[in-house]
Amino acid sequence: AGLKSSDARTKQEAIVAATRQNLKDVAPQIAALLGDADPAIAHTAFRALAMMNAHEACFAIVDNYDAPATQRRGAFLALMRMHTPEVVKGLIERLAKTSGTKEREGIEGALCRLHFHEGEWKGDSWGTRPDTRGPYYQPETWSESEKIMAALKEALGKAPPDEAAFLVSEMNRNRIQSNDALGRILELAKKDPKLAPDAVAQLANAETISADAIPVLIAAAKDENSKPATLAGAIAAITRTDNADAWSAALNALVLLDKAKGSGKEQEAGRTAFLSSPKLENVHQAMETAAAKVGEPTAPWAEAALLNLAARTTGSPEAREMSMKALDAGWADAKRRVQIIRAADKSKSHLLDAKISAAANDSDKEVAKAAKQAVNSLKLKAIAEDKTPKVGTLKMEDAIAQVLKTKGDKSLGEALFTKMTCVACHTTSQNQPQKGPYLGNIAQTYKRPDLAANILDPNRTIAQGFASELVALKDGTQQMGFITLEGATEIKIRNIAAQEFTYKTSDIQTRTKLPTSMMPPGLMTNFSVFEFASLLDYLEALSKK
Repeated sequence: AGLKSSDARTKQEAIVAATRQNLKDVAPQIAALLGDADPAIAHTAFRALAMMNAHEACFAIVDNYDAPATQRRGAFLALMRMHTPEVVKGLIERLAKTSGTKEREGIEGALCRLHFHEGEWKGDSWGTRPDTRGPYYQPETWSESEKIMAALKEALGKAPPDEAAFLVSEMNRNRIQSNDALGRILELAKKDPKLAPDAVAQLANAETISADAIPVLIAAAKDENSKPATLAGAIAAITRTDNADAWSAALNALVLLDKAKGSGKEQEAGRTAFLSSPKLENVHQAMETAAAKVGEPTAPWAEAALLNLAARTTGSPEAREMSMKALDAGWADAKRRVQIIRAADKSKSHLLDAKISAAANDSDKEVAKAAKQAVNSLKLKAIAEDKTPKVGTLKMEDAIAQVLKTKGDKSLGEALFTKMTCVACHTTSQNQPQKGPYLGNIAQTYKRPDLAANILDPNRTIAQGFASELVALKDGTQQMGFITLEGATEIKIRNIAAQEFTYKTSDIQTRTKLPTSMMPPGLMTNFSVFEFASLLDYLEALSKK
């Protein structure tokens, strides 16, 4: 009776009561409310049907093409939350029989949502990084995943362009990576540029980038009409290639991102992917050529790339030395000197601190102006006047005691975060490619004394989900990193450079959980107490932000 009431509260309470008692006999009546004009009633109805696993009532609506669109959508919302073989079988059978693109989209969307399920929560923190991508925090495959993937691949192979674009988009949204999907959307994107964003979205998360994908990425990176998300995705994909032309296009994408309004997150994601990529050193000559074209919009970003390469302590010595030589040669020209200083300011590079400080008194007015601005924003004066002792000269307890009494400078701390290459292993923004523990809200987890102690002794506390594992394969190769997906037939592991690899469990010889953190001790040894306090101030400011 309550389900037929005209009172919304009574109706909603009746749905809840039926759910608690698992009264599947009234499921058809609840299903009739999926299209209710009151969104609270419609929402409660689909959640109730999902909790009761009332798939028969939902399929009855799905099979009725005359049912209102809102009611059919509600039925699919319920079905995509029922991880049972019966539901998967029913959806696959209906997909094979349904011909209309719009009618198939609901089925395909539900199957994509069911491909993964939520991983087991082990009673502790999931980790340090909020993950809002959804629909699962820790996606894992289950017994029906293989069947779902087979059905999706078959549908993709036969789908016309519009349906294929929709299906790939749904796969992207549900974090389903497929070589078949990537190949199909690339094929379509070459014929129809409107599908490029879907292709880029797949490529942004692909482990490897094929030669066929390069033209699509270059076109997207150079297109002034590309949305910020597409530009950032194109940069992320390009930075996993060694193609010099593609990297030149990435420079163009960075310029377009700078111009785009309301693209702060995408700007940060694009810049981070570009400057932190291990493959940047493979195209240092292309960056040298671009940087030498003073006045070109892309030249400052090429300059930033050289600054980053010259400052790296790991990787190719040749790339490091050649980049430094290019910067030294460019410094001799006043116009290039201005460009290098502004690039250092923009990318928060401290490689040329001494030169920039001296350039504040340069005879060239433009050089002096740029240098003074950089000295101010990079806090070079604060570093020069710091008289506090080096952390390495103090016992750990004394260093912590002094840093707790010292007021730092959060702007200096931000600069030090980059100078110390913390960005190589940690992220501070949710839209950046995941690496090690997320630090955007770390000060909410650890108070200042514990945060200081954990930085000085990284092995003191290791966040759940970030314990290092060494995976040894039967072919003799190894990979060390964090396990990001634990499936029945495969695992995914992300290394400290944010590169993700997928391995079949049948190819794995051994898996060893390492007792120590991947973060080395002694990182603060050569920094002062004031600088350490500034770093802590910056991390605390991130949490407040």
